[in-house]
Amino acid sequence: MTRRLVRAVLPVLLLVAGCLDNTYVKEDRTDRRPRVLAITDQEGGAHDCVLIHDRLWYVGQASRLLVLEGRGALVKSVEAGPIGKTGAITDLVIHRGDLVGVVSGDAVVRWDIANPRAPVLIDRIDAKTLGMQPWSLSIVGSDLFISGRGGVLRASDGRLFLKGEATGGVVASVQGLAAVSGRQVRLLEDGKFVGAASALDPGPAGVFGFALSGSKGSTVGVMGPDMRERMAEVFSASIVRLRVTGNRLWVLAEDGLATWSIADGGMSDPVYAKVKGARDVAALSDNLYAMVGSFGRAVYRLHDDRDGSGDAFTDVKREPGRLDQSVFDGRRIVAGSIEGYWLYPIRGKATLSDKTIDVTQLPENKATLAWGTATIEVGDGKPETPDEARAVRIDGPAGKGRWSPGANGWVNCLAAIDGQLWVGHWRGITVLRQVPSLVTEEDDDGKPIAPKQVELEVVDELRIPGSVTWLHPLRTGGGAAWVSRFGGMGVAEFVPEGETPKKSPTD
Repeated sequence: MTRRLVRAVLPVLLLVAGCLDNTYVKEDRTDRRPRVLAITDQEGGAHDCVLIHDRLWYVGQASRLLVLEGRGALVKSVEAGPIGKTGAITDLVIHRGDLVGVVSGDAVVRWDIANPRAPVLIDRIDAKTLGMQPWSLSIVGSDLFISGRGGVLRASDGRLFLKGEATGGVVASVQGLAAVSGRQVRLLEDGKFVGAASALDPGPAGVFGFALSGSKGSTVGVMGPDMRERMAEVFSASIVRLRVTGNRLWVLAEDGLATWSIADGGMSDPVYAKVKGARDVAALSDNLYAMVGSFGRAVYRLHDDRDGSGDAFTDVKREPGRLDQSVFDGRRIVAGSIEGYWLYPIRGKATLSDKTIDVTQLPENKATLAWGTATIEVGDGKPETPDEARAVRIDGPAGKGRWSPGANGWVNCLAAIDGQLWVGHWRGITVLRQVPSLVTEEDDDGKPIAPKQVELEVVDELRIPGSVTWLHPLRTGGGAAWVSRFGGMGVAEFVPEGETPKKSPTD
Protein backbone atom coordinates (compact mmCIF):
# COMPACT_ATOMS: atom_id res chain seq x y z
CA MET A 1 0.00 0.00 0.00
CA THR A 2 2.77 2.37 0.85
CA ARG A 3 4.69 1.62 -2.35
CA ARG A 4 1.58 2.22 -4.45
CA LEU A 5 1.12 5.62 -2.80
CA VAL A 6 4.74 6.56 -3.43
CA ARG A 7 4.49 5.53 -7.10
CA ALA A 8 1.31 7.63 -7.46
CA VAL A 9 2.61 10.75 -5.69
CA LEU A 10 6.18 10.78 -7.06
CA PRO A 11 5.29 11.86 -10.66
CA VAL A 12 3.19 14.71 -9.24
CA LEU A 13 6.02 15.91 -7.03
CA LEU A 14 8.48 15.78 -9.92
CA LEU A 15 6.07 17.78 -12.07
CA VAL A 16 5.61 20.43 -9.36
CA ALA A 17 9.35 20.59 -8.70
CA GLY A 18 9.95 21.25 -12.36
CA CYS A 19 7.60 24.19 -12.23
CA LEU A 20 9.21 25.79 -9.17
CA ASP A 21 11.36 28.88 -9.69
CA ASN A 22 14.78 28.24 -8.19
CA THR A 23 15.94 31.81 -8.79
CA TYR A 24 14.68 33.16 -5.41
CA VAL A 25 17.03 35.74 -3.95
CA LYS A 26 16.76 36.78 -0.31
CA GLU A 27 15.88 40.48 -0.05
CA ASP A 28 16.19 42.94 2.82
CA ARG A 29 12.66 44.35 3.05
CA THR A 30 13.29 46.55 6.07
CA ASP A 31 11.58 49.93 5.76
CA ARG A 32 14.51 52.33 5.95
CA ARG A 33 12.59 55.49 5.15
CA PRO A 34 13.23 58.36 7.57
CA ARG A 35 10.55 58.53 10.23
CA VAL A 36 8.87 61.66 11.51
CA LEU A 37 6.61 62.37 14.44
CA ALA A 38 3.02 62.89 13.31
CA ILE A 39 -0.48 63.17 14.70
CA THR A 40 -2.27 60.09 13.40
CA ASP A 41 -5.54 60.69 15.22
CA GLN A 42 -7.20 63.61 16.99
CA GLU A 43 -10.50 64.19 18.77
CA GLY A 44 -11.97 67.43 20.09
CA GLY A 45 -10.39 70.69 21.14
CA ALA A 46 -11.85 73.87 22.59
CA HIS A 47 -13.79 76.30 20.38
CA ASP A 48 -11.97 79.59 21.05
CA CYS A 49 -13.71 82.12 18.81
CA VAL A 50 -16.70 82.61 16.51
CA LEU A 51 -17.53 85.09 13.74
CA ILE A 52 -20.86 85.33 11.87
CA HIS A 53 -20.53 86.50 8.27
CA ASP A 54 -22.82 86.08 5.28
CA ARG A 55 -25.10 83.86 7.41
CA LEU A 56 -22.26 81.41 8.09
CA TRP A 57 -20.41 80.66 11.32
CA TYR A 58 -16.61 80.73 11.20
CA VAL A 59 -15.30 79.00 14.31
CA GLY A 60 -11.75 78.44 15.55
CA GLN A 61 -11.55 74.98 17.12
CA ALA A 62 -7.96 74.27 18.16
CA SER A 63 -5.97 74.55 14.89
CA ARG A 64 -9.03 74.03 12.68
CA LEU A 65 -11.36 76.55 11.06
CA LEU A 66 -14.94 75.24 11.06
CA VAL A 67 -17.52 76.56 8.62
CA LEU A 68 -21.07 76.11 9.92
CA GLU A 69 -24.48 77.15 8.68
CA GLY A 70 -27.98 77.58 10.10
CA ARG A 71 -28.13 76.45 13.70
CA GLY A 72 -24.58 75.06 13.66
CA ALA A 73 -24.52 72.35 10.98
CA LEU A 74 -20.96 71.60 9.82
CA VAL A 75 -20.23 72.57 6.22
CA LYS A 76 -16.43 72.30 6.07
CA SER A 77 -13.34 72.03 8.22
CA VAL A 78 -9.91 73.31 7.14
CA GLU A 79 -6.56 73.60 8.90
CA ALA A 80 -4.84 76.90 9.69
CA GLY A 81 -1.51 75.26 8.90
CA PRO A 82 0.26 71.89 8.81
CA ILE A 83 -1.22 69.34 11.22
CA GLY A 84 1.01 69.08 14.27
CA LYS A 85 2.78 72.38 13.52
CA THR A 86 -0.06 74.83 14.21
CA GLY A 87 -1.47 76.40 17.38
CA ALA A 88 -5.06 77.34 18.23
CA ILE A 89 -7.07 79.94 16.31
CA THR A 90 -7.92 82.54 18.95
CA ASP A 91 -9.51 85.43 17.00
CA LEU A 92 -11.18 86.08 13.63
CA VAL A 93 -12.15 89.22 11.67
CA ILE A 94 -13.22 90.12 8.13
CA HIS A 95 -10.79 92.56 6.46
CA ARG A 96 -11.04 93.73 2.87
CA GLY A 97 -13.20 90.78 1.94
CA ASP A 98 -10.87 88.15 3.40
CA LEU A 99 -11.10 86.17 6.63
CA VAL A 100 -8.12 86.89 8.90
CA GLY A 101 -7.25 84.83 11.95
CA VAL A 102 -4.70 84.68 14.75
CA VAL A 103 -2.91 81.42 15.50
CA SER A 104 -2.22 81.80 19.23
CA GLY A 105 1.10 83.59 19.51
CA ASP A 106 2.46 81.89 16.39
CA ALA A 107 1.15 83.62 13.26
CA VAL A 108 -1.52 85.60 11.46
CA VAL A 109 -3.29 83.73 8.64
CA ARG A 110 -5.62 84.81 5.84
CA TRP A 111 -8.27 82.88 3.95
CA ASP A 112 -9.88 83.78 0.63
CA ILE A 113 -13.65 83.48 1.11
CA ALA A 114 -14.77 84.28 -2.43
CA ASN A 115 -16.64 81.02 -1.88
CA PRO A 116 -17.74 81.62 1.73
CA ARG A 117 -18.46 77.92 2.30
CA ALA A 118 -14.97 76.81 1.25
CA PRO A 119 -12.22 79.12 2.63
CA VAL A 120 -8.81 78.82 0.97
CA LEU A 121 -5.68 79.57 3.00
CA ILE A 122 -3.68 82.13 1.00
CA ASP A 123 -1.27 83.74 3.46
CA ARG A 124 0.56 83.07 6.71
CA ILE A 125 2.93 85.46 8.49
CA ASP A 126 4.77 84.04 11.49
CA ALA A 127 5.55 85.80 14.76
CA LYS A 128 9.22 86.25 13.89
CA THR A 129 8.32 88.18 10.75
CA LEU A 130 5.70 90.22 12.61
CA GLY A 131 8.16 91.10 15.37
CA MET A 132 5.61 90.22 18.08
CA GLN A 133 3.44 87.34 19.26
CA PRO A 134 -0.13 87.91 18.00
CA TRP A 135 -3.17 87.21 20.19
CA SER A 136 -6.07 89.37 18.95
CA LEU A 137 -7.25 91.45 16.00
CA SER A 138 -9.03 94.81 15.73
CA ILE A 139 -10.56 96.71 12.82
CA VAL A 140 -10.58 100.51 13.17
CA GLY A 141 -11.85 102.28 10.06
CA SER A 142 -10.14 100.50 7.19
CA ASP A 143 -7.07 99.47 9.22
CA LEU A 144 -6.29 96.06 10.68
CA PHE A 145 -4.39 96.05 13.98
CA ILE A 146 -2.68 92.98 15.46
CA SER A 147 -2.25 92.98 19.24
CA GLY A 148 -0.28 90.65 21.46
CA ARG A 149 2.94 90.19 23.35
CA GLY A 150 5.41 92.71 21.98
CA GLY A 151 3.07 95.57 21.04
CA VAL A 152 0.44 96.53 18.47
CA LEU A 153 1.17 96.11 14.76
CA ARG A 154 -0.67 98.08 12.06
CA ALA A 155 -0.97 95.73 9.08
CA SER A 156 -1.11 98.44 6.40
CA ASP A 157 2.41 99.74 6.97
CA GLY A 158 3.94 97.31 9.48
CA ARG A 159 4.37 100.00 12.14
CA LEU A 160 4.74 98.65 15.68
CA PHE A 161 3.25 100.64 18.57
CA LEU A 162 3.76 100.16 22.34
CA LYS A 163 6.77 98.02 21.50
CA GLY A 164 7.65 95.34 24.05
CA GLU A 165 4.31 95.50 25.88
CA ALA A 166 1.54 92.92 26.20
CA THR A 167 -1.43 94.54 24.50
CA GLY A 168 -5.12 94.02 23.78
CA GLY A 169 -7.76 95.44 21.45
CA VAL A 170 -7.38 98.77 19.63
CA VAL A 171 -10.16 101.43 19.64
CA ALA A 172 -10.58 104.99 18.37
CA SER A 173 -10.95 107.43 21.28
CA VAL A 174 -11.41 111.19 21.03
CA GLN A 175 -7.72 111.54 21.89
CA GLY A 176 -6.57 109.13 19.18
CA LEU A 177 -6.04 105.41 18.66
CA ALA A 178 -5.66 103.56 21.95
CA ALA A 179 -5.05 100.02 23.15
CA VAL A 180 -5.18 98.05 26.37
CA SER A 181 -1.82 97.37 28.00
CA GLY A 182 -2.13 95.44 31.23
CA ARG A 183 -4.83 97.32 33.19
CA GLN A 184 -4.29 100.59 31.34
CA VAL A 185 -5.64 102.16 28.17
CA ARG A 186 -2.82 103.95 26.39
CA LEU A 187 -2.52 105.98 23.20
CA LEU A 188 -0.62 104.25 20.40
CA GLU A 189 1.32 107.33 19.30
CA ASP A 190 2.94 108.32 22.59
CA GLY A 191 1.89 105.69 25.14
CA LYS A 192 -0.02 108.26 27.20
CA PHE A 193 -2.38 106.84 29.84
CA VAL A 194 -6.01 107.75 29.07
CA GLY A 195 -8.08 105.22 31.03
CA ALA A 196 -8.22 102.02 33.06
CA ALA A 197 -9.34 98.72 31.47
CA SER A 198 -8.13 95.16 30.95
CA ALA A 199 -10.31 94.65 27.86
CA LEU A 200 -12.14 96.92 25.40
CA ASP A 201 -14.61 96.28 22.59
CA PRO A 202 -16.34 98.95 20.44
CA GLY A 203 -20.09 99.36 20.94
CA PRO A 204 -22.93 101.41 19.42
CA ALA A 205 -22.98 105.23 19.27
CA GLY A 206 -19.23 105.57 19.87
CA VAL A 207 -19.18 103.93 23.31
CA PHE A 208 -17.02 101.00 24.40
CA GLY A 209 -17.64 97.94 26.50
CA PHE A 210 -14.86 97.52 29.05
CA ALA A 211 -13.69 95.18 31.78
CA LEU A 212 -11.18 95.91 34.52
CA SER A 213 -9.98 92.67 36.10
CA GLY A 214 -8.94 92.44 39.73
CA SER A 215 -7.71 89.70 42.06
CA LYS A 216 -11.21 88.93 43.40
CA GLY A 217 -13.42 89.89 40.47
CA SER A 218 -13.90 92.38 37.67
CA THR A 219 -15.61 95.68 36.98
CA VAL A 220 -17.64 95.52 33.77
CA GLY A 221 -19.34 98.41 32.07
CA VAL A 222 -19.51 101.08 29.38
CA MET A 223 -17.01 103.86 28.58
CA GLY A 224 -17.54 106.93 26.48
CA PRO A 225 -15.22 107.95 23.64
CA ASP A 226 -13.29 110.01 26.20
CA MET A 227 -12.35 106.72 27.93
CA ARG A 228 -14.31 107.64 31.06
CA GLU A 229 -16.63 105.19 32.76
CA ARG A 230 -20.35 105.88 32.28
CA MET A 231 -21.84 102.86 34.00
CA ALA A 232 -20.46 99.66 35.47
CA GLU A 233 -21.21 96.60 37.59
CA VAL A 234 -19.03 94.27 39.60
CA PHE A 235 -18.73 90.78 38.14
CA SER A 236 -17.36 88.30 40.67
CA ALA A 237 -15.43 86.02 38.32
CA SER A 238 -12.35 85.94 36.15
CA ILE A 239 -13.34 87.04 32.65
CA VAL A 240 -12.50 84.91 29.61
CA ARG A 241 -13.95 87.22 26.94
CA LEU A 242 -15.59 90.64 26.72
CA ARG A 243 -17.70 91.10 23.59
CA VAL A 244 -20.16 93.67 22.20
CA THR A 245 -22.64 92.30 19.65
CA GLY A 246 -25.01 94.89 18.23
CA ASN A 247 -26.37 96.72 21.25
CA ARG A 248 -25.51 94.07 23.82
CA LEU A 249 -22.49 93.79 26.10
CA TRP A 250 -21.42 90.22 26.97
CA VAL A 251 -19.06 88.95 29.63
CA LEU A 252 -18.05 85.28 29.47
CA ALA A 253 -16.42 83.53 32.43
CA GLU A 254 -15.41 79.97 33.28
CA ASP A 255 -18.73 79.07 34.91
CA GLY A 256 -21.24 81.65 33.66
CA LEU A 257 -22.11 84.65 31.54
CA ALA A 258 -23.73 88.04 31.92
CA THR A 259 -25.18 90.34 29.27
CA TRP A 260 -26.71 93.81 29.26
CA SER A 261 -28.43 95.99 26.70
CA ILE A 262 -26.47 99.16 25.84
CA ALA A 263 -28.61 102.27 25.31
CA ASP A 264 -27.91 105.98 25.84
CA GLY A 265 -24.44 105.15 27.13
CA GLY A 266 -25.82 102.99 29.94
CA MET A 267 -26.61 99.35 30.70
CA SER A 268 -30.00 97.72 31.25
CA ASP A 269 -31.91 94.46 30.80
CA PRO A 270 -29.33 92.27 32.59
CA VAL A 271 -29.36 88.50 32.02
CA TYR A 272 -27.20 86.07 33.99
CA ALA A 273 -26.78 82.43 32.99
CA LYS A 274 -24.86 79.43 34.22
CA VAL A 275 -22.75 77.89 31.48
CA LYS A 276 -19.39 76.15 31.90
CA GLY A 277 -16.61 76.95 29.49
CA ALA A 278 -18.11 79.66 27.25
CA ARG A 279 -15.40 81.52 25.31
CA ASP A 280 -17.05 83.62 22.60
CA VAL A 281 -20.43 84.77 21.31
CA ALA A 282 -21.80 86.23 18.06
CA ALA A 283 -25.29 87.33 17.03
CA LEU A 284 -27.37 85.15 14.73
CA SER A 285 -30.43 87.39 15.13
CA ASP A 286 -31.83 89.88 17.65
CA ASN A 287 -32.58 87.01 20.02
CA LEU A 288 -30.39 84.07 18.97
CA TYR A 289 -26.65 83.91 19.56
CA ALA A 290 -23.91 81.48 18.53
CA MET A 291 -22.06 80.42 21.67
CA VAL A 292 -18.76 78.50 21.60
CA GLY A 293 -16.30 77.34 24.22
CA SER A 294 -14.52 74.37 25.74
CA PHE A 295 -17.94 72.69 26.12
CA GLY A 296 -18.42 72.72 22.33
CA ARG A 297 -20.91 74.96 20.55
CA ALA A 298 -24.61 75.82 20.81
CA VAL A 299 -27.31 78.36 20.01
CA TYR A 300 -28.38 80.55 22.95
CA ARG A 301 -31.92 81.98 23.02
CA LEU A 302 -31.82 85.15 25.10
CA HIS A 303 -35.54 85.91 25.64
CA ASP A 304 -38.81 84.03 25.19
CA ASP A 305 -40.04 83.84 21.62
CA ARG A 306 -42.49 81.74 19.63
CA ASP A 307 -39.94 78.92 19.40
CA GLY A 308 -39.37 78.54 23.12
CA SER A 309 -38.33 79.96 26.47
CA GLY A 310 -35.52 82.41 26.94
CA ASP A 311 -32.18 81.78 28.65
CA ALA A 312 -31.98 78.40 26.94
CA PHE A 313 -29.41 76.51 24.86
CA THR A 314 -30.44 74.59 21.76
CA ASP A 315 -28.63 72.74 18.96
CA VAL A 316 -25.87 71.80 21.37
CA LYS A 317 -22.83 70.05 19.92
CA ARG A 318 -20.61 68.76 22.72
CA GLU A 319 -16.87 68.27 22.15
CA PRO A 320 -14.02 67.18 24.45
CA GLY A 321 -12.58 70.65 25.00
CA ARG A 322 -11.42 70.90 28.61
CA LEU A 323 -9.52 67.84 29.83
CA ASP A 324 -7.93 68.24 33.26
CA GLN A 325 -7.70 64.56 34.24
CA SER A 326 -6.87 61.37 32.32
CA VAL A 327 -6.46 57.62 32.82
CA PHE A 328 -5.46 54.95 30.27
CA ASP A 329 -5.92 51.16 30.31
CA GLY A 330 -3.90 50.42 27.17
CA ARG A 331 -6.92 50.55 24.85
CA ARG A 332 -9.03 53.49 26.01
CA ILE A 333 -8.64 56.88 27.62
CA VAL A 334 -11.12 58.44 30.03
CA ALA A 335 -10.41 62.16 30.26
CA GLY A 336 -12.38 65.19 31.35
CA SER A 337 -13.09 67.92 33.86
CA ILE A 338 -15.99 69.59 35.64
CA GLU A 339 -17.46 70.09 32.17
CA GLY A 340 -17.83 66.34 31.61
CA TYR A 341 -15.83 63.16 30.99
CA TRP A 342 -15.11 61.49 27.67
CA LEU A 343 -14.33 57.90 26.68
CA TYR A 344 -11.84 57.73 23.81
CA PRO A 345 -11.00 54.32 22.30
CA ILE A 346 -7.58 54.74 20.69
CA ARG A 347 -8.18 55.92 17.10
CA GLY A 348 -11.92 55.79 17.71
CA LYS A 349 -14.72 58.29 18.34
CA ALA A 350 -14.82 60.10 21.69
CA THR A 351 -18.17 59.89 23.48
CA LEU A 352 -19.51 61.39 26.70
CA SER A 353 -19.12 59.03 29.62
CA ASP A 354 -20.66 58.72 33.07
CA LYS A 355 -17.29 57.62 34.42
CA THR A 356 -15.23 60.02 36.52
CA ILE A 357 -11.58 60.08 37.58
CA ASP A 358 -9.99 60.16 40.98
CA VAL A 359 -8.49 63.65 41.33
CA THR A 360 -5.38 62.10 42.92
CA GLN A 361 -4.29 60.87 39.46
CA LEU A 362 -1.32 63.00 38.40
CA PRO A 363 0.76 63.09 35.20
CA GLU A 364 4.15 61.35 35.28
CA ASN A 365 6.91 63.74 36.31
CA LYS A 366 9.67 61.13 36.11
CA ALA A 367 10.91 58.76 33.39
CA THR A 368 13.73 56.20 33.48
CA LEU A 369 15.79 55.41 30.39
CA ALA A 370 18.97 53.42 29.77
CA TRP A 371 20.96 56.64 29.52
CA GLY A 372 19.50 58.41 32.54
CA THR A 373 16.59 59.36 34.74
CA ALA A 374 14.56 62.39 33.71
CA THR A 375 12.60 64.49 36.20
CA ILE A 376 10.71 67.76 35.96
CA GLU A 377 12.50 70.45 37.94
CA VAL A 378 10.61 71.62 41.02
CA GLY A 379 12.18 75.08 41.10
CA ASP A 380 13.49 76.96 44.09
CA GLY A 381 10.09 77.55 45.68
CA LYS A 382 10.53 81.31 45.85
CA PRO A 383 7.45 83.30 44.72
CA GLU A 384 9.61 86.06 43.24
CA THR A 385 11.27 83.53 40.86
CA PRO A 386 8.46 81.29 39.49
CA ASP A 387 10.71 78.65 37.91
CA GLU A 388 8.83 75.48 38.89
CA ALA A 389 8.38 73.01 36.01
CA ARG A 390 10.36 75.19 33.62
CA ALA A 391 12.81 72.45 32.58
CA VAL A 392 13.65 68.72 32.57
CA ARG A 393 16.73 67.51 34.46
CA ILE A 394 18.68 64.39 33.37
CA ASP A 395 20.84 62.31 35.74
CA GLY A 396 22.68 59.35 34.23
CA PRO A 397 25.93 57.39 33.96
CA ALA A 398 27.27 59.95 31.48
CA GLY A 399 26.55 62.88 33.79
CA LYS A 400 23.82 65.49 34.08
CA GLY A 401 21.80 67.35 31.50
CA ARG A 402 18.98 69.84 31.22
CA TRP A 403 16.37 70.78 28.61
CA SER A 404 13.79 73.60 28.59
CA PRO A 405 10.86 74.26 26.22
CA GLY A 406 11.99 77.89 25.99
CA ALA A 407 10.18 81.23 26.11
CA ASN A 408 9.64 80.77 29.85
CA GLY A 409 7.29 77.85 29.07
CA TRP A 410 6.46 74.99 31.39
CA VAL A 411 6.74 71.19 31.32
CA ASN A 412 3.73 69.04 32.27
CA CYS A 413 4.61 65.35 31.88
CA LEU A 414 7.26 62.81 30.80
CA ALA A 415 7.27 59.36 29.20
CA ALA A 416 10.01 56.90 28.20
CA ILE A 417 9.15 55.38 24.80
CA ASP A 418 11.48 53.21 22.70
CA GLY A 419 14.57 54.54 24.43
CA GLN A 420 13.64 58.17 23.88
CA LEU A 421 12.27 60.81 26.23
CA TRP A 422 8.85 62.27 25.34
CA VAL A 423 8.07 65.62 26.97
CA GLY A 424 4.56 67.09 27.13
CA HIS A 425 4.68 70.86 27.57
CA TRP A 426 2.89 74.16 26.99
CA ARG A 427 3.35 74.09 23.20
CA GLY A 428 2.91 70.37 22.49
CA ILE A 429 5.29 67.39 22.46
CA THR A 430 9.08 67.20 22.11
CA VAL A 431 10.99 63.91 21.75
CA LEU A 432 14.58 63.94 23.04
CA ARG A 433 17.50 61.53 22.92
CA GLN A 434 21.04 61.49 24.23
CA VAL A 435 23.76 62.58 21.84
CA PRO A 436 26.46 59.87 21.81
CA SER A 437 29.64 61.45 23.14
CA LEU A 438 33.13 60.82 21.79
CA VAL A 439 35.38 60.16 24.78
CA THR A 440 38.76 61.76 24.17
CA GLU A 441 40.05 62.26 27.71
CA GLU A 442 41.76 59.61 29.84
CA ASP A 443 42.82 59.53 33.46
CA ASP A 444 46.38 58.86 34.71
CA ASP A 445 45.83 55.10 34.35
CA GLY A 446 44.75 55.43 30.72
CA LYS A 447 41.09 54.80 31.42
CA PRO A 448 38.51 56.92 29.54
CA ILE A 449 36.88 59.71 31.52
CA ALA A 450 33.10 59.87 31.14
CA PRO A 451 31.75 63.31 30.21
CA LYS A 452 30.16 65.28 33.04
CA GLN A 453 27.38 66.69 30.84
CA VAL A 454 24.65 64.76 29.01
CA GLU A 455 24.02 66.34 25.63
CA LEU A 456 20.43 66.15 24.38
CA GLU A 457 19.08 66.62 20.91
CA VAL A 458 15.53 67.07 19.65
CA VAL A 459 14.46 64.09 17.55
CA ASP A 460 11.20 65.73 16.50
CA GLU A 461 8.35 67.75 17.96
CA LEU A 462 4.67 68.59 17.51
CA ARG A 463 2.78 71.82 18.04
CA ILE A 464 -0.47 70.95 19.82
CA PRO A 465 -2.83 73.67 21.12
CA GLY A 466 -3.86 73.91 24.72
CA SER A 467 -0.79 72.49 26.54
CA VAL A 468 -0.19 68.70 26.52
CA THR A 469 -0.71 67.52 30.09
CA TRP A 470 -0.74 63.72 29.73
CA LEU A 471 1.28 61.19 27.70
CA HIS A 472 0.22 57.53 27.71
CA PRO A 473 2.71 55.20 25.90
CA LEU A 474 1.05 52.87 23.39
CA ARG A 475 1.33 49.15 24.07
CA THR A 476 2.58 48.59 20.54
CA GLY A 477 5.41 51.13 20.95
CA GLY A 478 6.38 53.85 18.54
CA GLY A 479 4.15 56.50 20.01
CA ALA A 480 1.81 57.75 22.69
CA ALA A 481 -1.77 58.75 23.28
CA TRP A 482 -1.76 62.40 24.29
CA VAL A 483 -4.23 64.59 26.16
CA SER A 484 -4.18 68.39 25.94
CA ARG A 485 -5.99 70.59 28.43
CA PHE A 486 -7.76 72.57 25.69
CA GLY A 487 -6.54 70.91 22.49
CA GLY A 488 -8.42 67.60 22.63
CA MET A 489 -6.73 64.18 22.62
CA GLY A 490 -5.28 61.81 20.10
CA VAL A 491 -2.33 59.68 19.02
CA ALA A 492 1.20 60.76 18.06
CA GLU A 493 3.49 58.23 16.35
CA PHE A 494 6.65 58.00 14.31
CA VAL A 495 5.62 57.22 10.72
CA PRO A 496 7.62 56.99 7.48
CA GLU A 497 8.19 60.45 6.05
CA GLY A 498 5.56 61.30 3.45
CA GLU A 499 3.12 58.63 4.60
CA THR A 500 -0.47 59.84 4.97
CA PRO A 501 -1.63 59.70 8.62
CA LYS A 502 -4.17 57.02 9.42
CA LYS A 503 -6.80 59.60 10.27
CA SER A 504 -6.78 63.34 9.74
CA PRO A 505 -8.22 65.58 12.48
CA THR A 506 -10.59 67.00 9.84
CA ASP A 507 -12.14 63.61 8.96
